[in-house]
Order: sequence, then structure tokens, then C-alpha cells
Amino acid sequence: MTALIITADKIGLHSVAEWFKKLQQNYKNARLANKTIKELSRLSDHELRDLGIARGDIYELAWRNK
Repeated sequence: MTALIITADKIGLHSVAEWFKKLQQNYKNARLANKTIKELSRLSDHELRDLGIARGDIYELAWRNK
């Protein structure tokens, strides 16, 4: 993916390069959010409560600011 972005940028396809950069960032954000969801879902209700998190808020918290 990185080589494709660099190539597109070199040949003057800046908008294509930017699109691929956004795609790459979206992919990273999704992986991080999914990892966060999995890790928080493994915690008990008591552990989540200690952190001030309700189980129903896990998805929203994982995707916030992405």
C-alpha cells in the first residue's frame, strides 16, 4: 500500500495518493477500535465499573475520535 501511495504521488496523482492515505488510516483506525472492543469486552462488569465504563458504551468508546 505504501509503495502505491508513493508511486501515485510521484506521477502527479495527488488526489489518488491522498485517497489511499485516508484508506490506510481508516484501516488502522478500524483495527485499533476492534482491538479495543475485544479487550474491553473481556473485562468483567465489576472491572468495567471500576473504570467507569458501562458494557453498552464499549463500542462508542472504541470508535470515539476516529
